[in-house]
Amino acid sequence: MRFFLSLFIQTVSPDKSGVCYNIANTYLICEKELPVLEEIRYERDMYEPLREYLTGCGFEVRSEVNTCDLVAKRSDYLVVVEMKRHLSFDLLEQAVERQSYADAVYVCTPKPAGFKNDKKWRSKLRVLKRLGLGLLLVGKIGSLHLVEEALAPEQVSLPRTSPKKRLALCKEFANRRLDLNTGGTHSVPLVTAYRETALYLVFLLDTHGPLAAKDLRRLGGHPRKTTPILHANYYGWFDKSSDKTFTLTDAGKAALTEYAPLIRAFREGDAAAE
Repeated sequence: MRFFLSLFIQTVSPDKSGVCYNIANTYLICEKELPVLEEIRYERDMYEPLREYLTGCGFEVRSEVNTCDLVAKRSDYLVVVEMKRHLSFDLLEQAVERQSYADAVYVCTPKPAGFKNDKKWRSKLRVLKRLGLGLLLVGKIGSLHLVEEALAPEQVSLPRTSPKKRLALCKEFANRRLDLNTGGTHSVPLVTAYRETALYLVFLLDTHGPLAAKDLRRLGGHPRKTTPILHANYYGWFDKSSDKTFTLTDAGKAALTEYAPLIRAFREGDAAAE
């Protein structure tokens, strides 16, 4: 019975009686009396368990990268995970499109509370297998989340037809210092690489006061993007003075609060570097 999930590999070990113990949480699961899985209501609730699972597998993880819910990278191996509450044609269509530039693609759904490994379920697995897609299931028992690789993606004879999309995805992935988005969220401003670079300039101006573009670059601003970002002022965060120095607008000051976790990370990073 595949209930002792991949997430438990490092923290759970079976004893001779067929019982497994979650060492970290002293949580006991018995093969004969499985606990009832609870409903996961939102896609975003699956992201943190997935991120921890993939990080434990040696991947660096970013969410909401160029329309992909979750992107994981280990060396040059690129994995894309698309999350939905239910398997659907739209999800499969989306996942197959990702195969044109990713090395492996998973779809991820909550594990149903009343899960049954019946004929209908096995039929769904056959469809995913035929498409070369993997399947990750996220279950919830109290405060504990479980991640199961129900189906590993298979190598399919599909040409990688979108090298430009792969390059753009890898570039966006590499240019993000931190993972502050939550996969599966909607109508929430995403911290793209461009926005993160602009926010670092906001942080520098808040810390040091009015500065010229050259001084911002000297303090760690992007060597090529600092001046274009300041002049474009896409978010309305910067105000240029007559002496060619830049200060923060009211919108720029508001960004300090709106993106407080990232600003705090910048501050901690600079302090550690000193």
